[in-house]
Amino acid sequence: MCPTRVLGPVMLNRFVALLFGFPEGAAAFIIPGQRLSEAATRADVNARLAAGERMFIYFNKTLGGELRIPGTNGSPEFSFDVTVFEIVLRDGHPNLDRFGVIEVQTMDFHGSYQHAVRKLINALDLHPQHFPQQLQTNQQWLSEHIEGPNIANVFKRTFYQMMFKFQLAQHPRCAGCVLAIPVSVWNSWGPHLGNPSLTPHGDGTDDLFAPGTTRPAHVPAWIYVFGLDADDSATPSPLVAKNIIATDAPSMGHYALTVAPVNSLANIGSEAGMLALACRRITAFWPELGATLTADPAPGTPAA
Repeated sequence: MCPTRVLGPVMLNRFVALLFGFPEGAAAFIIPGQRLSEAATRADVNARLAAGERMFIYFNKTLGGELRIPGTNGSPEFSFDVTVFEIVLRDGHPNLDRFGVIEVQTMDFHGSYQHAVRKLINALDLHPQHFPQQLQTNQQWLSEHIEGPNIANVFKRTFYQMMFKFQLAQHPRCAGCVLAIPVSVWNSWGPHLGNPSLTPHGDGTDDLFAPGTTRPAHVPAWIYVFGLDADDSATPSPLVAKNIIATDAPSMGHYALTVAPVNSLANIGSEAGMLALACRRITAFWPELGATLTADPAPGTPAA
C-alpha cells in the first residue's frame, strides 16, 4: 500500500474530521499551505471563513515540505508525515488555530519489486484481453522475489514514534494525532499489545484504553485501521475503514509494556516454552544436569 495514496483527498478529509471534530462529509476546505501564495486562494479562504466554513491547510513531504520538532540535548528530532492547521476568523481576520498530526505506517516488505514488475509486464503482453483473469489465477506473480516482512520489526519500528507523537495532544495548540495503518499491520501488532479487546463506542468507532480509563472529551490519539474494498467495482479498489480506534499513549504503553510481558512470562515454563527447550538442549550434553531445570523457582529464590 503506497503511503501517498493513503494521504489522498478522501482519506485526508476523514483524518481531519477525526482530529478536529466535525462530521465526515461536512463542509470543510482542505488545501496545501503553499496555495496561500495565490491571491485568488486567499480571497476564497476569507469568503469561506465568513460563510462559516471550516478551513484547513496542510504540509507534507511533497506539498510544502514536512514540518518537524527540532531535537535538543534531552529530546530527539521528529518530523511529521502531514501537519494540518485550522484557520479561523478572529476579529474579522484569518488566524492560525490548532494543529493536528497525521502519520502513516504501511507494511514493510523486503526485496526488490523489479522481478514482480517484469512478470506483470510479460503477462500483460501475453494476455492483453484477459490480464485481470490471468492475474487472479496467478497471484504469485505479485510476490516474485519479494520477502515477507519482519513482523516484530513492523511494531518495534513504529512503537516509539507512535507513543511520542500520541503525546503531542498535551500541547494546548494540538488537536491530536492520527496514525493510519493497514489491517495487516494492525493484526501483526496484536501479540505485542497482548491482543486487547476493542470496546465499541456506539458511534462507529472503538475504544482502546487502559482498565479504569474511559474516553476523554478530547481524544488525543486515533488509530485508523484501513483496508481495500476488493468487492467494489472501482479501480483501484477504494480504501475503507476497518476500525477507528480512540486511544492514548499511557493506554498503549499499558498493553505493550505490562499486559504483553505478563502473557509472555506466563509462557516461559510451558511445554513449548524457553525452559523446556533449554532443558532438552542441556540434557543432550549432560542428562543429569538437564534434569535439574524446571519451571519451579530454584531453592532460596525470593518470591516475586
